[in-house]
Amino acid sequence: MALGLGIDAGGTATRWRLAEPGGACVAQGTVEPLTGHLFSPAAEERARRIVGEMAQAVAKAGRPLGIIAGITGLTRETPAEATMRGILADAFGLPQERIFVAEDMWIAYLSYFALGEGILVYSGTGSIGYYLSEDKQVIRVGGHGNLIDDGGSGFWIAREALKAVLRTEEEQPGAGWSTGLGTCLAEALGGTDWNVIRSFVYGGDRGKIGSLARAVGEAALKNDPTALGILRDAGMELARLANCLIKRVGPRPVALVGGSSRLHGIVADSFRKDLVAPVEVIASDLDAALTAARLAATLHKG
Repeated sequence: MALGLGIDAGGTATRWRLAEPGGACVAQGTVEPLTGHLFSPAAEERARRIVGEMAQAVAKAGRPLGIIAGITGLTRETPAEATMRGILADAFGLPQERIFVAEDMWIAYLSYFALGEGILVYSGTGSIGYYLSEDKQVIRVGGHGNLIDDGGSGFWIAREALKAVLRTEEEQPGAGWSTGLGTCLAEALGGTDWNVIRSFVYGGDRGKIGSLARAVGEAALKNDPTALGILRDAGMELARLANCLIKRVGPRPVALVGGSSRLHGIVADSFRKDLVAPVEVIASDLDAALTAARLAATLHKG
Protein backbone atom coordinates (compact mmCIF):
# COMPACT_ATOMS: atom_id res chain seq x y z
CA MET A 1 0.00 0.00 0.00
CA ALA A 2 1.32 3.45 -0.94
CA LEU A 3 1.46 5.47 2.26
CA GLY A 4 2.50 9.07 2.75
CA LEU A 5 3.75 10.76 5.89
CA GLY A 6 2.65 14.31 6.59
CA ILE A 7 4.39 16.36 9.27
CA ASP A 8 3.11 19.62 10.74
CA ALA A 9 5.73 20.98 13.13
CA GLY A 10 4.69 24.03 15.15
CA GLY A 11 5.91 25.77 18.27
CA THR A 12 3.86 23.62 20.65
CA ALA A 13 4.06 20.15 19.10
CA THR A 14 4.94 18.19 15.98
CA ARG A 15 1.96 16.31 14.55
CA TRP A 16 2.35 13.48 12.09
CA ARG A 17 -0.18 11.58 9.98
CA LEU A 18 0.27 8.43 7.88
CA ALA A 19 -2.28 8.23 5.08
CA GLU A 20 -3.23 6.69 1.76
CA PRO A 21 -3.20 8.97 -1.32
CA GLY A 22 -6.33 11.12 -1.06
CA GLY A 23 -7.70 8.70 1.48
CA ALA A 24 -7.94 7.66 5.08
CA CYS A 25 -5.53 8.33 7.89
CA VAL A 26 -3.83 5.04 8.82
CA ALA A 27 -2.03 6.29 11.93
CA GLN A 28 -1.23 9.52 13.72
CA GLY A 29 0.80 10.83 16.60
CA THR A 30 2.55 13.75 18.25
CA VAL A 31 6.15 14.34 19.29
CA GLU A 32 8.11 17.29 20.67
CA PRO A 33 8.17 20.62 18.81
CA LEU A 34 10.53 20.55 15.83
CA THR A 35 12.00 23.75 14.46
CA GLY A 36 13.81 24.78 11.32
CA HIS A 37 16.23 26.91 13.33
CA LEU A 38 19.14 24.54 12.77
CA PHE A 39 21.85 27.05 13.54
CA SER A 40 24.09 24.90 15.75
CA PRO A 41 25.24 21.28 16.12
CA ALA A 42 23.10 21.01 19.25
CA ALA A 43 20.00 22.10 17.32
CA GLU A 44 20.71 19.57 14.60
CA GLU A 45 21.23 16.80 17.16
CA ARG A 46 17.93 17.66 18.83
CA ALA A 47 16.16 17.52 15.45
CA ARG A 48 17.71 14.11 14.72
CA ARG A 49 16.50 12.81 18.07
CA ILE A 50 12.93 14.04 17.59
CA VAL A 51 12.73 12.75 14.01
CA GLY A 52 14.20 9.43 15.15
CA GLU A 53 11.50 9.07 17.80
CA MET A 54 8.87 9.89 15.20
CA ALA A 55 10.30 7.29 12.80
CA GLN A 56 10.07 4.60 15.47
CA ALA A 57 6.42 5.46 16.14
CA VAL A 58 5.53 5.57 12.43
CA ALA A 59 7.24 2.23 11.76
CA LYS A 60 4.73 0.48 14.03
CA ALA A 61 1.94 1.42 11.60
CA GLY A 62 3.62 1.22 8.20
CA ARG A 63 6.41 2.48 5.96
CA PRO A 64 5.87 5.76 4.10
CA LEU A 65 6.93 5.99 0.47
CA GLY A 66 7.03 9.78 0.59
CA ILE A 67 7.19 12.57 3.16
CA ILE A 68 5.93 16.14 3.09
CA ALA A 69 6.95 18.19 6.12
CA GLY A 70 5.93 21.70 7.10
CA ILE A 71 8.27 22.98 9.79
CA THR A 72 8.08 26.24 11.70
CA GLY A 73 11.03 28.57 11.26
CA LEU A 74 12.29 26.83 8.13
CA THR A 75 12.80 28.67 4.85
CA ARG A 76 12.95 26.83 1.52
CA GLU A 77 16.16 26.79 -0.52
CA THR A 78 18.38 27.33 2.51
CA PRO A 79 21.01 25.11 4.18
CA ALA A 80 18.47 24.33 6.92
CA GLU A 81 16.07 22.86 4.36
CA ALA A 82 18.78 20.57 2.97
CA THR A 83 19.81 19.54 6.48
CA MET A 84 16.26 18.71 7.50
CA ARG A 85 15.65 16.75 4.33
CA GLY A 86 18.79 14.74 5.05
CA ILE A 87 17.70 14.07 8.64
CA LEU A 88 14.33 12.78 7.42
CA ALA A 89 15.92 10.67 4.68
CA ASP A 90 18.29 9.01 7.15
CA ALA A 91 15.60 8.33 9.74
CA PHE A 92 13.06 6.86 7.31
CA GLY A 93 15.43 5.26 4.79
CA LEU A 94 14.05 7.18 1.83
CA PRO A 95 15.76 8.89 -1.12
CA GLN A 96 15.70 12.66 -0.73
CA GLU A 97 13.69 13.15 -3.94
CA ARG A 98 10.74 11.58 -2.13
CA ILE A 99 10.90 14.16 0.64
CA PHE A 100 9.54 17.70 0.38
CA VAL A 101 10.35 20.12 3.19
CA ALA A 102 8.94 23.63 3.54
CA GLU A 103 7.87 26.06 6.20
CA ASP A 104 4.74 25.02 8.05
CA MET A 105 2.72 27.87 6.54
CA TRP A 106 3.35 26.56 3.02
CA ILE A 107 1.57 23.32 3.89
CA ALA A 108 -1.16 25.11 5.86
CA TYR A 109 -1.88 27.47 2.95
CA LEU A 110 -2.37 24.61 0.51
CA SER A 111 -4.78 22.96 2.94
CA TYR A 112 -7.16 25.89 2.40
CA PHE A 113 -6.39 27.46 -0.96
CA ALA A 114 -5.05 26.88 -4.42
CA LEU A 115 -2.00 28.98 -5.25
CA GLY A 116 -2.84 32.69 -5.16
CA GLU A 117 -6.44 32.09 -4.15
CA GLY A 118 -6.61 33.40 -0.59
CA ILE A 119 -4.90 34.82 2.47
CA LEU A 120 -3.93 32.76 5.51
CA VAL A 121 -3.72 34.26 9.00
CA TYR A 122 -2.35 31.86 11.56
CA SER A 123 -2.40 32.20 15.33
CA GLY A 124 -0.77 29.41 17.29
CA THR A 125 2.19 29.87 19.60
CA GLY A 126 3.25 32.58 17.14
CA SER A 127 1.32 34.52 14.50
CA ILE A 128 1.77 35.29 10.82
CA GLY A 129 -0.08 36.45 7.71
CA TYR A 130 0.76 34.42 4.60
CA TYR A 131 0.11 34.57 0.86
CA LEU A 132 1.41 32.07 -1.69
CA SER A 133 1.15 33.35 -5.26
CA GLU A 134 0.39 31.36 -8.40
CA ASP A 135 4.11 31.28 -9.20
CA LYS A 136 4.90 30.11 -5.63
CA GLN A 137 6.25 33.44 -4.39
CA VAL A 138 5.63 33.97 -0.69
CA ILE A 139 4.54 37.22 0.95
CA ARG A 140 4.72 37.15 4.75
CA VAL A 141 3.62 39.74 7.26
CA GLY A 142 4.29 39.37 10.94
CA GLY A 143 5.97 36.15 11.96
CA HIS A 144 8.91 38.01 13.46
CA GLY A 145 8.91 35.99 16.67
CA ASN A 146 7.88 36.78 20.22
CA LEU A 147 10.90 38.97 20.95
CA ILE A 148 9.75 41.46 18.31
CA ASP A 149 5.99 41.04 17.84
CA ASP A 150 3.80 37.96 17.19
CA GLY A 151 0.72 40.06 17.98
CA GLY A 152 -2.44 38.03 18.61
CA SER A 153 -0.53 34.78 19.10
CA GLY A 154 -0.78 32.37 22.01
CA PHE A 155 2.49 33.69 23.40
CA TRP A 156 1.26 37.29 23.07
CA ILE A 157 -2.07 36.46 24.74
CA ALA A 158 -0.31 34.69 27.63
CA ARG A 159 2.15 37.55 28.12
CA GLU A 160 -0.59 40.19 28.14
CA ALA A 161 -2.58 38.16 30.67
CA LEU A 162 0.38 37.64 33.00
CA LYS A 163 1.25 41.32 32.76
CA ALA A 164 -2.31 42.36 33.58
CA VAL A 165 -2.59 40.10 36.62
CA LEU A 166 0.85 40.97 37.99
CA ARG A 167 0.29 44.71 37.58
CA THR A 168 -3.07 44.50 39.35
CA GLU A 169 -1.42 42.49 42.08
CA GLU A 170 1.26 45.16 42.52
CA GLU A 171 -1.32 47.92 42.75
CA GLN A 172 -3.62 46.02 45.10
CA PRO A 173 -2.20 42.78 46.59
CA GLY A 174 -4.70 39.96 46.30
CA ALA A 175 -6.79 41.68 43.63
CA GLY A 176 -4.99 40.15 40.66
CA TRP A 177 -4.92 36.46 41.49
CA SER A 178 -8.47 36.48 42.90
CA THR A 179 -10.01 37.41 39.53
CA GLY A 180 -11.31 34.81 37.12
CA LEU A 181 -8.27 35.34 34.92
CA GLY A 182 -5.90 35.16 37.89
CA THR A 183 -7.48 31.94 39.14
CA CYS A 184 -7.23 30.24 35.75
CA LEU A 185 -3.62 31.35 35.29
CA ALA A 186 -2.64 30.26 38.80
CA GLU A 187 -3.98 26.78 38.15
CA ALA A 188 -2.05 26.51 34.88
CA LEU A 189 1.13 27.88 36.45
CA GLY A 190 0.94 25.69 39.53
CA GLY A 191 0.82 28.59 42.00
CA THR A 192 1.05 32.33 42.44
CA ASP A 193 4.43 32.67 44.13
CA TRP A 194 6.89 34.66 42.03
CA ASN A 195 9.43 31.83 42.12
CA VAL A 196 6.83 29.47 40.65
CA ILE A 197 5.89 31.98 37.93
CA ARG A 198 9.50 32.82 37.15
CA SER A 199 10.44 29.15 36.87
CA PHE A 200 7.52 28.46 34.53
CA VAL A 201 8.17 31.45 32.27
CA TYR A 202 11.95 31.59 32.18
CA GLY A 203 12.60 27.89 32.62
CA GLY A 204 10.54 26.89 29.59
CA ASP A 205 10.29 27.78 25.94
CA ARG A 206 7.85 29.88 23.94
CA GLY A 207 5.55 26.91 23.44
CA LYS A 208 5.22 26.37 27.17
CA ILE A 209 4.44 30.04 27.75
CA GLY A 210 2.01 30.04 24.82
CA SER A 211 0.11 27.16 26.41
CA LEU A 212 -1.07 29.61 29.08
CA ALA A 213 -3.33 31.15 26.42
CA ARG A 214 -5.74 28.30 27.09
CA ALA A 215 -6.17 29.61 30.63
CA VAL A 216 -7.04 33.02 29.19
CA GLY A 217 -9.65 31.35 26.99
CA GLU A 218 -11.12 29.57 30.02
CA ALA A 219 -11.35 32.85 31.91
CA ALA A 220 -13.02 34.53 28.93
CA LEU A 221 -15.63 31.76 28.80
CA LYS A 222 -16.40 32.71 32.42
CA ASN A 223 -16.83 36.32 31.25
CA ASP A 224 -13.72 37.70 32.92
CA PRO A 225 -13.52 41.25 31.50
CA THR A 226 -9.72 41.40 31.34
CA ALA A 227 -9.48 38.08 29.49
CA LEU A 228 -12.21 39.17 27.07
CA GLY A 229 -10.39 42.44 26.43
CA ILE A 230 -7.11 40.66 25.71
CA LEU A 231 -8.77 38.28 23.26
CA ARG A 232 -10.61 41.15 21.57
CA ASP A 233 -7.27 42.89 21.10
CA ALA A 234 -5.80 39.63 19.78
CA GLY A 235 -8.45 39.58 17.05
CA MET A 236 -7.52 43.14 16.09
CA GLU A 237 -3.83 42.22 15.95
CA LEU A 238 -4.61 39.31 13.64
CA ALA A 239 -6.84 41.50 11.45
CA ARG A 240 -3.88 43.85 11.01
CA LEU A 241 -1.97 40.99 9.37
CA ALA A 242 -4.86 40.27 7.00
CA ASN A 243 -5.26 43.96 6.20
CA CYS A 244 -1.59 44.29 5.29
CA LEU A 245 -1.95 41.50 2.74
CA ILE A 246 -5.30 42.72 1.42
CA LYS A 247 -3.67 46.06 0.67
CA ARG A 248 -0.79 44.35 -1.13
CA VAL A 249 -2.52 41.59 -3.13
CA GLY A 250 -6.15 42.76 -3.16
CA PRO A 251 -9.29 41.43 -1.48
CA ARG A 252 -9.35 37.64 -1.24
CA PRO A 253 -10.95 35.08 1.06
CA VAL A 254 -9.15 34.93 4.40
CA ALA A 255 -8.65 31.80 6.48
CA LEU A 256 -8.22 32.48 10.19
CA VAL A 257 -6.59 29.36 11.59
CA GLY A 258 -4.67 28.03 14.57
CA GLY A 259 -5.56 27.09 18.11
CA SER A 260 -5.14 30.55 19.59
CA SER A 261 -7.80 31.95 17.26
CA ARG A 262 -10.25 29.38 18.68
CA LEU A 263 -9.90 30.28 22.36
CA HIS A 264 -13.15 32.24 22.34
CA GLY A 265 -15.58 33.52 19.72
CA ILE A 266 -14.61 37.10 20.50
CA VAL A 267 -11.28 36.60 18.67
CA ALA A 268 -12.94 35.84 15.32
CA ASP A 269 -15.65 38.46 15.89
CA SER A 270 -13.06 41.16 16.54
CA PHE A 271 -11.03 39.93 13.55
CA ARG A 272 -14.00 40.25 11.18
CA LYS A 273 -14.98 43.69 12.44
CA ASP A 274 -11.49 45.07 11.90
CA LEU A 275 -10.97 43.89 8.30
CA VAL A 276 -10.57 46.71 5.77
CA ALA A 277 -12.54 44.89 3.06
CA PRO A 278 -15.72 42.78 3.08
CA VAL A 279 -14.10 39.44 2.29
CA GLU A 280 -15.14 35.89 3.09
CA VAL A 281 -13.65 34.64 6.37
CA ILE A 282 -13.01 30.92 6.72
CA ALA A 283 -12.84 30.00 10.38
CA SER A 284 -12.68 26.20 10.29
CA ASP A 285 -9.52 24.29 11.14
CA LEU A 286 -8.30 21.68 8.66
CA ASP A 287 -5.69 19.04 9.42
CA ALA A 288 -2.58 20.27 7.59
CA ALA A 289 -0.62 17.15 8.52
CA LEU A 290 -3.29 14.92 6.96
CA THR A 291 -3.38 17.03 3.79
CA ALA A 292 0.40 16.71 3.58
CA ALA A 293 0.24 12.94 4.18
CA ARG A 294 -2.24 12.40 1.34
CA LEU A 295 -0.03 14.37 -1.04
CA ALA A 296 3.11 12.62 0.21
CA ALA A 297 1.62 9.24 -0.71
CA THR A 298 1.90 10.24 -4.38
CA LEU A 299 5.58 11.30 -4.26
CA HIS A 300 6.81 7.76 -5.06
CA LYS A 301 5.33 8.15 -8.55
CA GLY A 302 7.74 10.95 -9.39
